[in-house]
Amino acid sequence: GLHFGKQFLAQMAGLAPAQAESVRARQALIEEAQALGAAPTLRVDAIKALQQRWQQEAHRVPLERKHEQKLWEAFRKPIDEAFERKGAERGRSAAALSEHDRRVLDAAQALEVANASGDAQQIRSALEALHAAVRGQADTAAAQPPAATTAEEAGVAPEDGAEPAAAPAQTPQKKIVAMRGDDRPGMVKAVPAAPSRFGGGKGQDRRDGRGAPQGPRDRERFERPGAEARGPRLGDVAFRRQRDATEHAEQALRKLAVQAHGEVLTQLLSAWEQRDPGQVPSAQAIGGREAAGTRAGWVQAIGNAPAHAPLGQAAAASLLRLEMAAELPTPAEHLEARRALQLQLLTRRHDPAPIQTWTRDVATVLADAHDAASARRLQAALKALLRR
Repeated sequence: GLHFGKQFLAQMAGLAPAQAESVRARQALIEEAQALGAAPTLRVDAIKALQQRWQQEAHRVPLERKHEQKLWEAFRKPIDEAFERKGAERGRSAAALSEHDRRVLDAAQALEVANASGDAQQIRSALEALHAAVRGQADTAAAQPPAATTAEEAGVAPEDGAEPAAAPAQTPQKKIVAMRGDDRPGMVKAVPAAPSRFGGGKGQDRRDGRGAPQGPRDRERFERPGAEARGPRLGDVAFRRQRDATEHAEQALRKLAVQAHGEVLTQLLSAWEQRDPGQVPSAQAIGGREAAGTRAGWVQAIGNAPAHAPLGQAAAASLLRLEMAAELPTPAEHLEARRALQLQLLTRRHDPAPIQTWTRDVATVLADAHDAASARRLQAALKALLRR
């Protein structure tokens, strides 16, 4: 153990100089990116080569996550700005933007406003609206033809003596299917069919029919994925704005989720300490497919008078099971009890695993008396389990 400890310390001591050298190398790459971004002509090949060098450096030496993200954003910024200028030069004005790009830009702006509000529901709604705008669903809905209202389609018979109106021309567009041209021997009259070497008669082609698709499966092979799923092509400005707004929305939602998670734990532990079932978080805040039943069990456990003071044997075993389910270490004073429980579980192969019973184990702990040490262990376990 001592040998591995010394080896680990030696590796850590050697990592710091390598990280400092990597930071200097990345700063040099950032300066190159700034020079390329400020150049009058956008050199895409040079930018790609520079990005490859950045990736190689990032794989060679890892850095602390926040520091690495900060350097990456500094590296990406001048390149993004250069591409934005290129897109702006193509348009030169907002009037040059397509109607689809305008809708996406408006939706991205609305999402940024929602991100600043701190309201998770508002952010999700704005994010869905941006996704719909990117897919061009508004354009598709506006382009739908009106429903036919002819008398024949409505089921109304013409009056006696009146001649039926001429049927409207059928103009629905058929889905375009990519097909091979009919230039094979035998399909063009001027070219005679080649005899088959598998015994086909004169003029017969016994190949596997890889020309025009004959059935649904053949047709799927020849169809190209249409643009319906991904929407019309976006300009550079609209693409980067919607990408940045989406990234900011995801960061805001993660931050709000962490805050809500902490509030749930605080409320539950406070309800346990004060024996107040009314403070137990709602089923929606707890989350999960069985949140309603989980909350009902926890409310009942907290509402009952504690059976033991300090923690009883059943609650102590439940705490150990919770730490096993959350894959957390157990305090040193309870290690022997955890090893004994693990051996006991090995002999009961048909019993459910701790990860399957953790909600009931929480109820068992909450039904017992509250103490600070058990509350800290329960909080650590729930912090991992409630996120699954």
